[in-house]
Amino acid sequence: QGYRLLGGFIDCDNEKDNSGDGGDDGNGNACSRWMMWAAYVNPNYGGGGRDEYFTYNNNYDVYDDQPYDDDRGVTNLDCHSPNTEWQLVGVYRQEFYQFIEQISKHLWAIDDYEYVVALAGLSYTTDDDCYGVGYANGGDYLYAGVMPYSGGNWMMGLYTDSACLYPDTQSGMTFDDFGLTSDMNLGSKDDGTLDDDTLSTLYGYWANTQEYTLELLNEVYSEYKYCSLCMDYPTYQDGYFIGDSGTDDDDMINQCWKFHSHDSYTCEADCIALGAAQGSIVQVYYGGNLFGQSWDGSSGEGSTTTFDHYAKGYATDSASNLGRFKANAFLTVNGILFIATFLAFSVARGSNSDSSDKTRALLSREDKGRARSSSRSKKSSKPRSGSKGKSSRGTSNKGSRSKSSGRNRSSSRKTSTSRSNSKRRSDGRR
Repeated sequence: QGYRLLGGFIDCDNEKDNSGDGGDDGNGNACSRWMMWAAYVNPNYGGGGRDEYFTYNNNYDVYDDQPYDDDRGVTNLDCHSPNTEWQLVGVYRQEFYQFIEQISKHLWAIDDYEYVVALAGLSYTTDDDCYGVGYANGGDYLYAGVMPYSGGNWMMGLYTDSACLYPDTQSGMTFDDFGLTSDMNLGSKDDGTLDDDTLSTLYGYWANTQEYTLELLNEVYSEYKYCSLCMDYPTYQDGYFIGDSGTDDDDMINQCWKFHSHDSYTCEADCIALGAAQGSIVQVYYGGNLFGQSWDGSSGEGSTTTFDHYAKGYATDSASNLGRFKANAFLTVNGILFIATFLAFSVARGSNSDSSDKTRALLSREDKGRARSSSRSKKSSKPRSGSKGKSSRGTSNKGSRSKSSGRNRSSSRKTSTSRSNSKRRSDGRR
């Protein structure tokens, strides 16, 4: 099974538990913030576990985190692609804070950059949907809450109402202006096992995350917009391996089950349409209809891109790249063969035409006899013209060959450029 993040959205009709007090007035008006996600199943799964989707540079029991070889095996972990063969199981909405938290608890080590960024983001956003933060420069009271926006991203927004529906566009302030940052807290197991240099580095990650755009948090969680395995390696509990290495089958955590068991609810067509209308979810096919906005993973090379959560890098399906290369090479070769065949046909046709012109019976026998006699008498004084015609045909053929060569070079340049662009995009992703 696999899953992917679609994006956050606001729903005032479906309240969640502990959704905040609606601001300082305590009227409970807060509109709930939800994260939308989708679950899939691979009908072609062959029973190979994670190895069916990722292979590494050695045959050890522990996965190799060295840089990939060019011929590494990455198969069709592509449930985010419009052309995927994975089948949609369902679309769900989960409490926004819970979705972020459940990934942070089970997929990263305590000293991982991603783990610190996730916890810093959770601390900065809080699990409240809407709460009062203070007065604007002009005297109006402002509220704050998670503000989902395009591309499946989110930020901390300021609002003028206690439901956090109407963004503040007048004060010129941001959430950062209220100084609501926090000290680093990596959880109950942060018991002094990290050295001072490591702690200093991690504190830098924490401080840089806590700003209103939540750029680093969005960057970390953008990985999950691409198809991810429900059971991935290694697995953690609050920053530490479960078992010896986090890779034993008995220790694995099913992330999809974690989502389902922590405040997730079915999100049907009307729910999906709500997120799509707010412009804050990425594309998803549901019930034969397309909802959400186009994004990097729904077209071009992005549709074959996945994120390896163990090696911590984006990868493009090498099989798909090879297929595209073979297709381009096939078209190029066939184009060359077509041009060569056409030129050969043209030359042969021209040759046959010249021969036909010379042998065609345009004169009677008597006329031919008189013409021959006349020709013999003038042979010594009249120059031959055949060399001129032969030179003309030779020039024509030379021009045709030059044109063919130009086409071949142009086709080769296009193929080379396509491969070069593909490589640059793949490298950029990593």
